[in-house]
Amino acid sequence: MEEPTEVKAAILTKYEITQDIYRQRFRALEVYPGETPRELYVRLKELFSKWVRPEQKSVKEISEMMILEQFLRMVNTEMEVWIKERNPKTAEEAAQLAEVFISARRSKGPCSFSRDQHFSRKSGQLLHW
Repeated sequence: MEEPTEVKAAILTKYEITQDIYRQRFRALEVYPGETPRELYVRLKELFSKWVRPEQKSVKEISEMMILEQFLRMVNTEMEVWIKERNPKTAEEAAQLAEVFISARRSKGPCSFSRDQHFSRKSGQLLHW
């Protein structure tokens, strides 16, 4: 007979409930109708715990995870997707991948990596979104 943790893991995998889903739910700025401040706190604490798993990680690992998340939120969407497809474990790995991404596209003209600044490849002008 399967252990309860194995069954839970299988269910979470089947329904694609990953750490990233818990991160998204934690970061969502949603207060449920009728939810009290205490209930919100408990929900956020639970989501954070399921996302970060602090009992299994060191402070350094948690810091690196938070920096990686912020890094990915700051780069443009195309680069973010490309980096995520390569599954970096640290922000430093993500930064190295970003450098590769930029280098591969430099031959096509100027390339900005910021989420809110993009170069038009046709005109070479900086666009602000």
